[in-house]
Formats: sequence, C-alpha cells, structure tokens
Amino acid sequence: MATHLNTPSPCMNNEGGDMAECNSHRERDDNYKKVIIQLAPRWRIIECKNALQWIIQHRATKPLNQGYWLGVSYITTRNKLIEVSKALNLLSDASMSAKLSKLPNHINQQPKN
Repeated sequence: MATHLNTPSPCMNNEGGDMAECNSHRERDDNYKKVIIQLAPRWRIIECKNALQWIIQHRATKPLNQGYWLGVSYITTRNKLIEVSKALNLLSDASMSAKLSKLPNHINQQPKN
C-alpha cells in the first residue's frame, strides 16, 4: 500500500482538540516526538524512530508549515553530529552547540524513552 505525503497525521481527530500536543511517530512530520533541537526555521536534529542514529533534517519547502522534513545527514556519534552541523553553518548560536555537547558520545548511549 502506497503512503501519500499529504496523509493526515494519525492523531488528527474531529473533536476540536489542540493537536499541538499530539506527537507523531513519523520522522518527516513537524510534530515528530523525538526532535533534539530546532537549529533554524528549516533545520533540525532528530533521533530516529528506532534510536539508531541522529538525523539532521531540512524542510522540503521554503514556506513554513508546508512540505515535510528530509534527512540530510545520518550520524551516530556526538562529535560527528557537531562537526557536520558546524559545516552546514547551523551552530552560530552558542546555546545550540552547548545543547549538542550534552548528548552522549554515541547514540546507543542515549536513554531509551
């Protein structure tokens, strides 16, 4: 069965509830539950759904709240994650570097949710 990019999130409902609190299991969604840090409006780092790697993602389209998130780099070590983020000019804010430096040395050392 083919999956369409415009398929509604599984947490959509018709009861008028606040969907901002609904966390998606799909890595491409804005409300993906394992976002590590939002680096810029169109850049973020997530933990993959199987906790095997960190993924640097870029939004597919320029207008915000449209499109979906695409994986740019798939990384398992903190040092490489910081190195690639710097190479992409995503760590201009010192607080972002500080947050990434608090991650474990390797993704397999990440506490399981």
